[in-house]
Amino acid sequence: MIIRTTIVTSLLAILAGLNTLAAGPSLEVKLPAGTKIKSGVAACPDLKLETQGAVGSGTIKFDNLLPLTKYDVIITLEDGTILRGVDMGWYLTEKNPKPAEPLDDEDKTALRELFDGIKAFENKRNMLLFNGNQDRVTVLAELIRDNSFHSAEGSEIIWRIELWYFKNQHGGWEKVQQQNQVLYRERFKSRQIYESTVKKYRYLPELGGLRFTKDEPLRTIEVDPAKKSPMANVPPPGKKE
Repeated sequence: MIIRTTIVTSLLAILAGLNTLAAGPSLEVKLPAGTKIKSGVAACPDLKLETQGAVGSGTIKFDNLLPLTKYDVIITLEDGTILRGVDMGWYLTEKNPKPAEPLDDEDKTALRELFDGIKAFENKRNMLLFNGNQDRVTVLAELIRDNSFHSAEGSEIIWRIELWYFKNQHGGWEKVQQQNQVLYRERFKSRQIYESTVKKYRYLPELGGLRFTKDEPLRTIEVDPAKKSPMANVPPPGKKE
């Protein structure tokens, strides 16, 4: 009996050790004091997986994440606000991307004119965020169709949030075709429902495109949704930042 008990105890110890070794990295997101968090997920878009977060006092923690895998964090607050992590990196992973100069006013004007001039279904288009250089730019685009369209019932509004990619080549800026990434797509029955829903979203690049190494046990990120993102909107032509 003593021998059997010893063997069982040893096996349990080995299994516990294996579980410890298999545990993946953890992420803790801290918000300003007094912020009430309802829930959150660390979403892995490439694998279509979600890890639920454990809510604390002004914090939310995601355990056992996959290393070397991209995550976007989405946090819902008690007041209905949705903090949406957005990956503003390039759509391709490159070990040694070509170095390029920062965007200048001429680039920004050209990007704005190209962005506004693209013919599409929506009748309104907003550039919410941008990130890049004189070689490539990632844009968080808001697309709205709020005038009459075929199959519309009453005053319906179609709303989408997408990531667009632009490349400077052949002597000018071009949109990279068929690489759009749709983050949200909704069809609202009325303007009131549309406005009450859309205003809840806050887009945070610091919570998007997160990757963890195998030897990184815990990463802590502090975010303040009230602060403006360091990546400002691209101004309309002729308007100073």
